[in-house]
Amino acid sequence: MNAELSEILETAMLKEVASAAMYRQAVTLAPEPAVATLLEELAEEEGHHLAVLKNLNSENVRYTPVLPSRIVDLKLTDHLKGPSELPGAELTEALLFAIKREADSVGFYTSLMGLFSDEGAKNLCQALAWQEMAHKAKLELLYDRIVYTED
Repeated sequence: MNAELSEILETAMLKEVASAAMYRQAVTLAPEPAVATLLEELAEEEGHHLAVLKNLNSENVRYTPVLPSRIVDLKLTDHLKGPSELPGAELTEALLFAIKREADSVGFYTSLMGLFSDEGAKNLCQALAWQEMAHKAKLELLYDRIVYTED
């Protein structure tokens, strides 16, 4: 695997490890069981992302298909402001915090994609952006169900 791909993967893995650690630490300060459960699930999801990254090799990076976007973006972070810190956040605040982090990751990988000329590096950045976008969409839909459900 070339140096650019290795560097992207290393950065991505560090981001996943840091996110998982942050969510696990916040579990201890969760004000209610639902928040603790959400944070544990988020940490586990980041662990799954890390496992995917560890299993990538140069063959499956170079041939990552470029797919049209079918991921729904509710753009919640464009309209709602979440907390700047996670410890002690209520359920909807924790969701908004996580959604914002995922949106930031999408932006990071999308910007990074534009810096490389190597097609494999671009494909990897695109795949990572898609992974984060899918996770963001999942969290946005959960937020939407919780907040906007009619009684």
